[in-house]
Amino acid sequence: MSEVLRKILSEGKDIAINSKEVKEGTIFIAMQGLEFDGRDYINEAIKKGASAIIYEATNFKEKKVWDIPSLAIHNLKQELPEIAGLFYQNPTKFLKVIGVTGTNGKTSVVGWLQQCLSNLHQNAGLIGTLGSGKGHLEKTSNTTPDIISLNKIFYEFKKKGIQYAAMEVSSHAIKQNRIANIVFDIKVLTNVTRDHLDYHKTLSNYQKTKKQFFSDGGCKNFVLNVDDHVGQQLVSEIDWHEKNLITYAIDNQADLCATNIVYKDSMMTFDLLHKDKIYNLRANVFGKHNAYNLLSVIACLVMYKFSINSIIEAVQLLQSIQGRNEVIQFNSDGSPQVVIDYAHTPDALENILVSLKTIAVKNVILLFGCGGNRDKGKRKKMALVANKYADKIIITTDNPRHEDPSEIINDILKHITTRHIVIESREQAIKAGVEMLSDDSLLLIAGKGHEEYQEVKGIRYPFSDKEIALLELGNIKN
Repeated sequence: MSEVLRKILSEGKDIAINSKEVKEGTIFIAMQGLEFDGRDYINEAIKKGASAIIYEATNFKEKKVWDIPSLAIHNLKQELPEIAGLFYQNPTKFLKVIGVTGTNGKTSVVGWLQQCLSNLHQNAGLIGTLGSGKGHLEKTSNTTPDIISLNKIFYEFKKKGIQYAAMEVSSHAIKQNRIANIVFDIKVLTNVTRDHLDYHKTLSNYQKTKKQFFSDGGCKNFVLNVDDHVGQQLVSEIDWHEKNLITYAIDNQADLCATNIVYKDSMMTFDLLHKDKIYNLRANVFGKHNAYNLLSVIACLVMYKFSINSIIEAVQLLQSIQGRNEVIQFNSDGSPQVVIDYAHTPDALENILVSLKTIAVKNVILLFGCGGNRDKGKRKKMALVANKYADKIIITTDNPRHEDPSEIINDILKHITTRHIVIESREQAIKAGVEMLSDDSLLLIAGKGHEEYQEVKGIRYPFSDKEIALLELGNIKN
């Protein structure tokens, strides 16, 4: 790293790759992206008080001289991890970072890890879909933020005395090298099913990207789901010499197993098998997929040498994660009546529907749509899952983005055979679903979960499934 760069970094108060985040004393890093070129915003950054400019040298024809320090770097994106590490003093070297990847379950596992560690009197934070921090979460731009934002978050964690950081690791982050300089203490695999094929193009590419996470870097501790095909492959492909591995499963042999799973209302119990001993565990969540998520959490805590009994006590205090199997209305008998879930993949939708069918012998009303400008192949698969498990279906919009909502709905309708209605407005669809409820029915609002917006034609409008449903439930009660 050049002395010029070191000097620039040593004199800056902060760094940013988005000109909107520039304040007095901020070093602006002008990257060339897929949609925007940060170099177009250099003058804006200078007007906002940038202390220096670091910019991509490739294909930059302008020969401007600015009145603040500047440095041109070829292949700037590749240098970002080193730049971020130097500026923020490589904070993850001082933290126990648990990286969780997988198609489904990341948010629940990360949230429950943070809760459990706190229940075990440890100072723990999280980074993921719901935000970053502990307790009150700050919003993040992506499931896994960019490398600059990540280092800044970890730096703040370190300053606050946080020792453990549970972090969601998306396939986009792995592919785009957003986690290049992060020192992971444990790497976790939940599962790998179909998702993000609009980006990865094939399921094989998607699986390879997930597997890459476990072969990169110097991490020594791993937690793998061996009921999952990719998890099984990793067990056989990785050289486990001088590495620690804990496997978990429900259907196969593993280091940690859950058996005799019993669901009652919105709770479950199961027997936890570990080192030839059986422990009874109760949790305030339900569904086989959540049994897997809990096993992930327990495996990490076992890796950290907490006693099984203290782990069980911590797990039994867990609270549901926002927008994941979130029951917002109960029947008088204690069973769920209105549930919100983020399920936006065929596998996730099947998981939640099977879970609800298991705990409630009722007619399930399913409300769902599919996202625009994403893997169109999921639409048929989601429809087939809906046919199999729902008793009545309300087809509506999700985040249509730049696609025509009616075209997305028509793609779904081609494969729907169960009794159904179409209501394009998601707000009106939710209201209609609530109005359909009776003592023998349950409404699942699927697809958006915790999200507080709906994206239409590139604009994110304020929108909350939960708020609309609760408002309509209140209107009906009144």
